[in-house]
Amino acid sequence: MKDFIAQSSVGKEIVDVVFEAAQGAIKATKEHGDDAVVNGAFGTYFKEDGSFLTFDTVYRTFDRIPDFQKAKYASSIAGPSEFQSAVKDWLFTSAGLDINADVIATPGGTGALSSTIKNALDRGETVIHPDIGWGPYKTIAKEMQNPVAYYQLFDGDQFNLESFKETCTKVMKDQGKVLAFINDPCQNPTGYTMREDEWDDLLTFINELSEKGPFILLHDVAYIDFNKLGDDYKRIFERFNKMSDNVLTVIAFSVSKTLTAYGMRVGAQVLISNNEKQRKMFNHACGNTARGVWSTVNNGGMMAFASIAHNQEIKQAYLNEKQQFVTLLQERADILIEEAQAIDLPIYPYHEGFFLTIKIDDHVVKNELHLKLKDHNIFFVNVYGGLRVALCSIPKQKLYGLAKRIKDVLDSIVEQQDEQEESVPQEQAENSVTP
Repeated sequence: MKDFIAQSSVGKEIVDVVFEAAQGAIKATKEHGDDAVVNGAFGTYFKEDGSFLTFDTVYRTFDRIPDFQKAKYASSIAGPSEFQSAVKDWLFTSAGLDINADVIATPGGTGALSSTIKNALDRGETVIHPDIGWGPYKTIAKEMQNPVAYYQLFDGDQFNLESFKETCTKVMKDQGKVLAFINDPCQNPTGYTMREDEWDDLLTFINELSEKGPFILLHDVAYIDFNKLGDDYKRIFERFNKMSDNVLTVIAFSVSKTLTAYGMRVGAQVLISNNEKQRKMFNHACGNTARGVWSTVNNGGMMAFASIAHNQEIKQAYLNEKQQFVTLLQERADILIEEAQAIDLPIYPYHEGFFLTIKIDDHVVKNELHLKLKDHNIFFVNVYGGLRVALCSIPKQKLYGLAKRIKDVLDSIVEQQDEQEESVPQEQAENSVTP
């Protein structure tokens, strides 16, 4: 007899490390008080006084949206025309760019990611992710029944182009098509932002490899509005206009994060390609996915974003309000990084954004540190290659001395591990090595 559950869904169980760590921090705060707890798990922005960051400009604009607009369905599956033009203005026109692109509204940036995998790859085909990346990338791929191949994100303190090339070339050889994720700027979880020359080298390679088959580049720009260059960063998009006809670039834009309105679930899938026929086919497929999976996106949220984007006075007020929190992120990062460097606590290269990651190559040590820090009421997210620290949620006063607290726990774990290894007789140690 068959089960209720489809065979393809057997074994699915969501264990989200972010929510798990966040719940631990909430519980500890209730037991010990806020002053005793360092909550570096939340991926949402908290102000210095511990209150949730909500932009006055955003929510007063939302208040002015008529109730019927908030209550109604969107006028189009792909989003109202006002929203689509607002996305283009925000990403392109604001940076002086003229780019021909299609826009499909999605429930947050996550909707753009999942729709892209669903419509770019057949089941069983491989998607390419960075080894150090946002955990739900893998969850989305699993949901779509697509295996993952990883490229190493870093070569020293820079983007590992050679690993990216190697992984993409192998996948292209195996399946005749590539879908690869790049998360930039303010990469989650490391806070890395690629240099322009790194982008140039990356896109040159993509153009060359596209001669052997279609290349879909998914550019996840979830934290684009918290980069230090502002609109100047967006000039990167101009390069997408010059790609081969066999390249499709999909920008996954999280309006929710831009507005710090995470629960509003508004995002966009932005398609750029010189191959208009192929781009339109992809656009239609994504529209069908939208109708068949989530129907329409929060209309009130989309109209509020359009109102901000299309009114220069309101937009400038938003930019002014936001800038102080971009600056605050850097101030928080400077405290932790300076103190970490002084005591040799390793951190992946950080440039800007919500997160940085403590680098721990030893998987056993990393897991032990993650657990032991909880005993000290310090809560981070356990990621591949290290522990993610949410700068966005830790006030500056709690960052002073934090690096030493972490390093002390880390040193005790390493010291204990060394003692255990020394206590094992040499012959036993040699026999325990797996050939």
